[in-house]
Amino acid sequence: MPWERELEVLESSIRSLNAQYDAFLYGSSSKPPVEIRRRVNAMIRRLAGQEADTAADRFRFSTLQGRYNTLCERWDRLQSEKEAGKRPGVYGHFMPSGVAPAFSRPEPPNARPAASVEPDGETTAANARDRVLYQKYIEAKKNLGEDVGGYDFARFEESLQSQREKLRGHFGSAEIEFDVAERDGKIRLVARPKG
Repeated sequence: MPWERELEVLESSIRSLNAQYDAFLYGSSSKPPVEIRRRVNAMIRRLAGQEADTAADRFRFSTLQGRYNTLCERWDRLQSEKEAGKRPGVYGHFMPSGVAPAFSRPEPPNARPAASVEPDGETTAANARDRVLYQKYIEAKKNLGEDVGGYDFARFEESLQSQREKLRGHFGSAEIEFDVAERDGKIRLVARPKG
C-alpha cells in the first residue's frame, strides 16, 4: 500500500481511537479501547521502520506520531483520574487557568507581603523615594540603550540599604540621599548627605 494511503488509514484510526477513549472516559462505554490502541501502536511501529515515499509523507507521519503521543499522555492521565474516582479533566490542567472548581477552598497566597508595604498597608516615605529613584535610574539606562530586563525593585532597594550602611561611616549620622548621574557614558548612583 502506498504511504499516502497508509497515512490516511493511520489518521482515521487515531481519530476513531480518540472518539472511543472519550466515550470510555465520559461514560458511554465501560471498557477502554485497549485492543484498538495496540493496533494503532503496531501500525506506527511498522511505518517508523519503513522508508517514506517523499519528504512530505515523512513530515506528515512525524506530525501524526507526535499527535498520537500527546493523545496517549492525555488518555493515560484522564484514565488514572477516572480510576481514582475523580471526574476526568476537572482535577487536571484542562481547566481554564485561574478558574478553581466551585467546591475548592481558595488557597492563601504563596508569597510573603512585599517589603515595601508596612503592616498597616501604608508605603513608607523612604520607600516611596527609593521607588522614584529606581524609576529614574531605569529610565536613564533605557535612554542610553541599556538592557534593563534583569533589574527589579527589591534588589535595587537592598543595594541602596547596603550602600547607606557603608556610607554612614563616611558621612557620619547624616541621612544619605542618592541621585542618578551619567558619568563616562554610564548611569551611576551618586550619594550625598541629605540637606
